Amino acid sequence: MLQMTRGGYHNRLATVFWYMTNVTHGGETNFPRAHGGPDTPNTNANCGTKGLSVHPERGKVIVFYSLNPDGSGDNYSLHGACPVKEGTKWAANKWVWNQPQGYIDIE
Repeated sequence: MLQMTRGGYHNRLATVFWYMTNVTHGGETNFPRAHGGPDTPNTNANCGTKGLSVHPERGKVIVFYSLNPDGSGDNYSLHGACPVKEGTKWAANKWVWNQPQGYIDIE
């Protein structure tokens, strides 16, 4: 990971995550380290029981940072998707990088 991100110099700064559907049950985005959750969750089996969970609602947006102001990784940004138990989950994300990505604009 450090090689891919050039030692953190080229890294994802923030994520903007949109929920595009309502989910009847499950499908939360869980941040297990929020509110003093475990340092290294070793399973997603109890998803949503620790930390902060955001339930999917159409039109809801989550914005979170992956880096601290000094450029180091923010350990509290660890997140994962809880299983959808009832319904269908559609979502989209936009990654904001701290350096240009060098994509070529094809017209």
